[in-house]
Amino acid sequence: MNTSWTGGQQQADEDRAKLEEFEKRVDPNNKQQTDLLEEMRRHTEQLEKSRKYEDPRLSFSTPEFKEAQRKFQARFNVNFDRPIEYGMVKKYPWSTPTLQKLEVPVDVDGNPWPLDENGNPILKEGVDMEPSKQFERMAQGSR
Repeated sequence: MNTSWTGGQQQADEDRAKLEEFEKRVDPNNKQQTDLLEEMRRHTEQLEKSRKYEDPRLSFSTPEFKEAQRKFQARFNVNFDRPIEYGMVKKYPWSTPTLQKLEVPVDVDGNPWPLDENGNPILKEGVDMEPSKQFERMAQGSR
């Protein structure tokens, strides 16, 4: 699977026009120019073949990907400094993992999160246990 974006149909048309322009200017008696033209022709055909199956959604440089990456990163950062309360748990070593609420909140390394006397997780100052408020603020800021 090719993950590099080679420009799509517009770029293919530009490449084909550039090749035709060089074909008009080449001196058929000059071996160096004809060799270069043949190399350009092979390269253009190779690009056309790769463009035939390419999907712009797989590119890491499109505006759509960059926007999706920005949103993911923002939502990912909201969950820092919070305990993990749900996880994929296997009841038995041979069973399929299922999403379950954990008995005790843990950190990213699986160590128990420190709790206060009421059994609530102790959070750093400025961190709210309910991330939905931060998601709402993020949604309002992106409009």
